[in-house]
Amino acid sequence: MTEIESKPTESTSNATGDRGADSVPEAWKDVWSRPGRKYRVRAVLLLTINILLFAGVGSFAFWLRSGVAFAPTMGAYRDQLSRTFSFVRGRNITLGSWLIEPINVQDVPMQIPILGLLMAALISIPILVAILYRFWCCLPFTAIVGLLAVMPWLAITLTASCIIAAIRPLRTPFRFVSALLGLVPCVVYLFLASAGTSEVVAGRMDPVDSIKFVAPWVFAIVAAALVFAVVLIIAKWVDYRTGAITPLLAVMFGLPVFLFEVYVGRDELHYRLLEALSEAHFEDVDASAELPLAAQRAWDRHPLPRPRWQEVYEAEEEKWQMALAADVHPFESELVRHQADLVRRCEIFQKTFPQSVYAASALFLQAKALDTRVDVGEFHRTKWIRYYDDFPSCASTLTWRVLAENQPDSSIGAVARLRLAQLELREGDVDRAVRGLEQMLHHFEEGAMGLGPDSKVASRAKSVLDRDAPEASLHVPLKQVFLEARRLQDLCSRNYDSAHGVDPLCGPKRRSEKVWFGLADLDPRHERYRTNLEKLLAQYPRCQLADNLALEIAKVSDSVTSRVMFLEQVLADFPEGDAVPEALFRLGVEYKTQGREERCAAVFTRLQRDYAQSPWAELASAYTRVHPRTERMTSTGY
Repeated sequence: MTEIESKPTESTSNATGDRGADSVPEAWKDVWSRPGRKYRVRAVLLLTINILLFAGVGSFAFWLRSGVAFAPTMGAYRDQLSRTFSFVRGRNITLGSWLIEPINVQDVPMQIPILGLLMAALISIPILVAILYRFWCCLPFTAIVGLLAVMPWLAITLTASCIIAAIRPLRTPFRFVSALLGLVPCVVYLFLASAGTSEVVAGRMDPVDSIKFVAPWVFAIVAAALVFAVVLIIAKWVDYRTGAITPLLAVMFGLPVFLFEVYVGRDELHYRLLEALSEAHFEDVDASAELPLAAQRAWDRHPLPRPRWQEVYEAEEEKWQMALAADVHPFESELVRHQADLVRRCEIFQKTFPQSVYAASALFLQAKALDTRVDVGEFHRTKWIRYYDDFPSCASTLTWRVLAENQPDSSIGAVARLRLAQLELREGDVDRAVRGLEQMLHHFEEGAMGLGPDSKVASRAKSVLDRDAPEASLHVPLKQVFLEARRLQDLCSRNYDSAHGVDPLCGPKRRSEKVWFGLADLDPRHERYRTNLEKLLAQYPRCQLADNLALEIAKVSDSVTSRVMFLEQVLADFPEGDAVPEALFRLGVEYKTQGREERCAAVFTRLQRDYAQSPWAELASAYTRVHPRTERMTSTGY
């Protein structure tokens, strides 16, 4: 009887199998519900295609942050992943920093929809796969988020979202509701990310623009919900056969790539990485810091793609040994490596993107890298490694000349003209230096103490998607550039000596002389600067340039008291010299430092009355208005 009764049951089972997915309740249908071999093959094939497309999304997301297309090929990949879980804020794991570096959404607003679409794809696709393909099928997608997009915390969050959306008893019979419930952990993740963003951008933006740093995540949440709706409607329409996800995933991958290529450009990303590398290579460093902490800071601030941890640690160890031995030479060798690295990358950028709007800015970074030096005196005084680039090197002459000729209307063109004038003075070509400075100052006459060469552009109201001038991110201090240009112009035009010509300024033509250099040859930050000034003054005691030499000696004196004494002596010895306006200004600043307000006011009043057309009078007026914190000033303005 049991055998007889069992046969109808078996027959019923076969009938059910033939009917396929029709016997499965609609609430639990998925692509595996159809037992036929062709359905399984089709499901596996389309799932593989989805994984490959999603790997492209993850790789593109990482490329937008680092310029590296495939994260595992990066030398510091393992270090980066291991430090993701150290709870130390780093550029690779902070979504807030993704909005700022390498491409700032404030500068390039088109990044808002691009990042929003990318985040929507990274969030929505794994959840939909978990719902339509079952939970275990979403694991390759969350692995891609963690390992290729290098967002392990988002991968962990997505795994929790997929569990909520696809595993009983958490899932609901209504798939769209399950998807929205699965979205909740991701919304919390993005909320925490936007909260972290406020810390990253604090003090770096106009409060009115703060919406730009929240908009990508709001866009991502809305887009993810829309993707849920579209895919689930298509899936129901085709009775949960395979193929509902692939077309939309292709769109979600292709659309951000298209928008980026058309409205942003690869040159934007690679140039921003160049800027970040320049800042990292030449950032001030406290060489007396504890070695492991110094190495950690160096690794954290290095832009992606980062080198291996061991390389960073060994470089910091050189600095540590240098600090203990009070010897700057190892660090100078590191500077040479950094200069060569940055120059090479700038040259590659110019060859790869010759028509880019950032080609001139990359050339500017290259010239600055060639001019960069270590302030040895500062290191011996404070054990801080500081860099400066306002005393140009002969190696950068051609680069500055190209910029001056091709960018005459930009801020970097003004800097190029100033650097060329400094170099031309050292070659003894005073007339050419003066002509270049006069042309530059005349061209930027209205912008010298105002908005600068881009004042017309700056005065127009900007739309939401407008971008700043390509050189805006370089933050060229135009006021200081123009001040130094006017100082140098006065130095050249008013100090021709009837007895010695331009020798005190440019150096004698016969380099065999005892004092073979001139004032233009001397680096104000060199440790022997004062000694060389005294030699120069002893060689030309009554020359036209004597007041300027005495002023330079006063400026590099060690204490406020000695600087005040020397400045007062300059005014007493050279009452009609062309150095008087600057001497008055600096004397007023030193009086202010000493708290001698009445003397400061009297000196500034004399300066503004007797030398009203001098740039130092304008500077004294601004100084009096804003009362800035008094700092010791160097001889160069930029």
